[in-house]
Amino acid sequence: MSSRNRPPFAAFLAAGLACALAGCYDKDDYAPTEANVNQIVVLESVSGATSLPADGFSRLPVQARLLGDPAFARRTVIFSVDNGTLDGGQAPSDCPACREVVADSTGRARVDVIAGTRVGTAIVSARLKEATGIRVDLALQLVAPAAGDVVRFVAAPATVPADGATLTTFTVEVAGSVPQAQRTVRFAATAGSFSSGGTTPIDVPVDAGNRASADFKSPATIGTARITATVAGVTRETAVSFARALPGAIVVTANPPVLMAAANAQTTITATLLRDVGQVTDGAVVTFSARDASGTALGLFTNVTRSASGSASAVFLPQTTTPGRVTITVGVEGSRVTGSVDIELTP
Repeated sequence: MSSRNRPPFAAFLAAGLACALAGCYDKDDYAPTEANVNQIVVLESVSGATSLPADGFSRLPVQARLLGDPAFARRTVIFSVDNGTLDGGQAPSDCPACREVVADSTGRARVDVIAGTRVGTAIVSARLKEATGIRVDLALQLVAPAAGDVVRFVAAPATVPADGATLTTFTVEVAGSVPQAQRTVRFAATAGSFSSGGTTPIDVPVDAGNRASADFKSPATIGTARITATVAGVTRETAVSFARALPGAIVVTANPPVLMAAANAQTTITATLLRDVGQVTDGAVVTFSARDASGTALGLFTNVTRSASGSASAVFLPQTTTPGRVTITVGVEGSRVTGSVDIELTP
């Protein structure tokens, strides 16, 4: 080349400096270096969120963005996490818990982080398979899961009758994010039962509407209980009270129904306490009263007894020598329901 065709030295030097500053390379054999890792790959949450409930199933998409020129399109990113699992890509042979993902045409590789169950920090890592030493980390916070975000009661009566038979439906709603394999709710109670086995829990599959229901059988004693619903290891509970079951009807009989109007006359009054479902709670206070045809109270009740089978009895002494009709009325404290029977006093 003649001297007249050679570029001036200053121009050659300037070109060399520009190449050095701009980072000239041969695209065919370019390899990133660890010193420039932040200019090579960025690991980030796709949504921007950096926390997850530590429930074992919540997901957070993360992506590795490969930067620079050339953009590292179609290069392979290997993801790992130390508190949880990953979903997406393929597991490399030397790391079954890792995931290999080939970056797309924009230089992005994406994977889902599935939360672990240990509260604390989860470190997600991404490294380039083709470049040893190029690795970036992303710290995620795993927080204690709020039970209401996973399962919540949508039908939970606060009070039920203590009649030993009433069935009350408890219904929960389950988060749609709970995996199909874990979509079974275990109902349990500290008193009463969800099954014929006493306090044995019962498992109910979640339906297509994300709900599960179970019928609870009331105990026969007054008190309280905790009702729990557990799904995917998360438990929600509610309280229920067992109120005294009162009669819906009272049937009263007298034996004998006719007796002499004498000082020593007496008859046995029996009251049967009835309910449409179950029985009246044991211990109900039964009241007896007697009035003549004019509405005047008379007589005396003795030997008042109350059986656990739902009946009560008393011996009635009219204590009058006046013939006529006497109405015996039986009631239960706390209830407006009464029953009555007429007896006849003869001369």
